[in-house]
Amino acid sequence: MMSPMFRYFLGFQLAVDRAGWLARQLPPVSGDLFAGLKPQNYHLTLCTIDETSVSHPFLRQRVASAFEGGLPAAASIPFGRIVSRDAGAELVTVGSTAAIRQLYDDLVARLAPYGIAPWYRQSGLRPHITLGYGKHAFDPVPVAWNWTPRELVLIESHIGHSRHRVLQRWQLPAPAQGVFDFMDDALPPPLRYAA
Repeated sequence: MMSPMFRYFLGFQLAVDRAGWLARQLPPVSGDLFAGLKPQNYHLTLCTIDETSVSHPFLRQRVASAFEGGLPAAASIPFGRIVSRDAGAELVTVGSTAAIRQLYDDLVARLAPYGIAPWYRQSGLRPHITLGYGKHAFDPVPVAWNWTPRELVLIESHIGHSRHRVLQRWQLPAPAQGVFDFMDDALPPPLRYAA
């Protein structure tokens, strides 16, 4: 069997200003911890849905068909710190992730009748954003950020080449419970202009 060249996953892509802001929160380390990972590729993977040796010509249409009946409401993700992992640096959650887990379960249920199932999720969803690769230990960096992604994306990743191509985007309905302005994802104006 040939090694896969393409990976297809559903997730949330960070806005450019937020990705730049997160990249600047990374601690200084010796070496090139963050080589090969561009902030414009920062994303949260909900689930991988296929891996192929050649580009998959029909997967986008199958996923779009699964979502024709509508999508679950957007959910808030409570991020709290950047931590060092065996393979690099990750932005991880603090507190309850019940809302994003429910959104994930709802998406999986919509995909199932179309023969699409998540890969690599035997232990469940662990929401995080990979910010860099490499083995450099550092103390956790506090980053309080409550993110409510409004757009679900299907991404084709060219494995090992740091290339992501968004195949389709879907707007998520507003969260069932109102979100107050102070929880808004927008950066304050000085930070937005600095990003």
